[in-house]
Amino acid sequence: VRARFSLLGASCHSLEEAQEAQALGCTYLTLGHIFPTGCKPGVPPRGVELLRQVCRAVPLPVYAIGGITAEKMPQILGTGAAGGCMMSGFMQLKEK
Repeated sequence: VRARFSLLGASCHSLEEAQEAQALGCTYLTLGHIFPTGCKPGVPPRGVELLRQVCRAVPLPVYAIGGITAEKMPQILGTGAAGGCMMSGFMQLKEK
């Protein structure tokens, strides 16, 4: 079944999960939550240092999730991440 998909991603929350996703044939990862987010109140963020560690250890594109804003993108990209996925910010946008 895996051969039917040219892209396969996994949502990861640790270095070990990222390494397992790579071993299972994933072609990209999301890693989170990196910053505090309203989606997970009271749950501590994993932080940019974990993002940096995963980007160094796993040769796949890694996309940060959780508390992502346009203002945080330079910091995210500075870790070696391929990008960031913004959800709540888009849901809160208002038409001008």
